[in-house]
Amino acid sequence: MKGKYEVGYGKPPKASRFGNRPQPDRTSKSKPAKEAAIFGDTINGLMRVAHNGRVVRMHPHEAMLHGLTKSGLRGKVRAIKEFFLACRKADLLNAPAGLMGGILTVPKGMPSGLAARLVRIAGRPPWDDELYAQCKAEYERDCQNIEGLTEQEKARRDAEAK
Repeated sequence: MKGKYEVGYGKPPKASRFGNRPQPDRTSKSKPAKEAAIFGDTINGLMRVAHNGRVVRMHPHEAMLHGLTKSGLRGKVRAIKEFFLACRKADLLNAPAGLMGGILTVPKGMPSGLAARLVRIAGRPPWDDELYAQCKAEYERDCQNIEGLTEQEKARRDAEAK
């Protein structure tokens, strides 16, 4: 009976029973890495694209954004949505930190240049009276200097014209 072994239901062949099955070769793992490298080179490489009537080489992501922009400008809503999603992912839609938004109200009669100088130095109003007086004196001095330079340039041009 030892020489004859019946194979059937519940009686697998001796060569493959109890886990003696041939296993796949798992030693070669370089193939997926090689495919990933090829895929990465394709994605990160430059491609030839017709842009403004010329064939140029650009990154695939840049080419995609150009295409989305063109489609969006033609009025395709889906392209506009995709473009703004890409802008959101790149964090281009948020205002940069430190920028003040809104309306700045300054005292009546204050020159905008003086107000801009005060905002740069001290921030939003109200401003300290001493700082205001100092900036106003500097501003008036700068205005007089600019006026003098303008008159000098005008006199020089008049002299050249004669």
